Amino acid sequence: MIDANTKIAIVGGGIGGLVAGIALQKAGFNPVIYERAPEFGEVGAGISISPNATLGLESLGFTDYLNANANEPLEQRLYHGETGELLKTFDRRDCRETYKAAYCQLHRADLLNMLIDAFGRSNCAMNHALAAIDSRADGVTLTFEDGSIAEADVVIAADGLRSIIRDSLFDSDPPEFSGHVAWRALVPAEKLGPKSVDRLNINHLGTGRNIVSYPVRGSELVNIVALTKAEAWAEESWNAKAEKSELAAHYEGWADYVMELLEAIPGDELYRWGLFIRKPLENWVSGRTALLGDAAHPMLPYMGQGASCAIEDGVILGRAFAAAKTVDEALKIYADSRIERASLLQSESNLGGERLQTIDPYAFRNTPIKNEDALGIFAYDPATVPLVK
Repeated sequence: MIDANTKIAIVGGGIGGLVAGIALQKAGFNPVIYERAPEFGEVGAGISISPNATLGLESLGFTDYLNANANEPLEQRLYHGETGELLKTFDRRDCRETYKAAYCQLHRADLLNMLIDAFGRSNCAMNHALAAIDSRADGVTLTFEDGSIAEADVVIAADGLRSIIRDSLFDSDPPEFSGHVAWRALVPAEKLGPKSVDRLNINHLGTGRNIVSYPVRGSELVNIVALTKAEAWAEESWNAKAEKSELAAHYEGWADYVMELLEAIPGDELYRWGLFIRKPLENWVSGRTALLGDAAHPMLPYMGQGASCAIEDGVILGRAFAAAKTVDEALKIYADSRIERASLLQSESNLGGERLQTIDPYAFRNTPIKNEDALGIFAYDPATVPLVK
């Protein structure tokens, strides 16, 4: 057994880092999260958690919270963007029976607050922006921008797409702009018609763009995510504010429902960000440091698996530390158990945009879709899948 006093540092307090921290706590350890932000803030966006990730969260004790706070879509519907015609419906009523867990849609801030409360704010060192890392066979030294230093026996790098740790320790190409841009907004449901708050995930499709909506916080808010194309991206911020007119230009002439969504967006509550990708890695471990979440496998959002994959990582990490006799063995079990699965999700998610946006929407009526069900993505249970030892 690994000594319970092993010093475990997690760099990054996002969904993946928090889930990893909670899973390690469940395994008997006391990890510390180092987060660059001065405090955890409200994140104005919705999030989808597919059954594979719901199973992971339930294994950590969050079943009651999800049952009380998440919406479960009865159907996912694909519509022709311009005509508004229904093209295909995916029935999600049998999700619990088929996959043993629900498909959940909720406010990202609610999910984060759930995780923060469970992990414990006192276990988070805020305002710690990483400047450098020295990862050795016997431990890791973290140096932060304020000059402070932390020593750890092991480090989990959950510091996102532009991971300083990945760039420092791994032979990795820099992030590349994917050609895709995401726009997001939360709209008060009272500004929209009844269809917007039905238990549905609604996706309007067109060449080079699509737009998704679904309710969160019961029927209080409607989450909107639009995905478009661009040849280049210069802004660094992932959440730059945008003008409604910019987004509306991409959807001119689209169905009435889409126009209703765009019109209802509050004038100062629209955000956009360029979507960047990185090539899959064959190894996630360097010395006593392992990558997790977007630091290891950033992916486009077309299958809704970015956060779900990070949740899977965190659950498997906790299981690996509970099963191993040494830290090095735990890191190897974790990476060997995750790389093939995460690389599949990464590659299929990155192809998803081309599937959705490059064919005539009418083709979806009679063409089998290579979606999460067909690929078996939802059938994975991170809490019970055999570890690779």
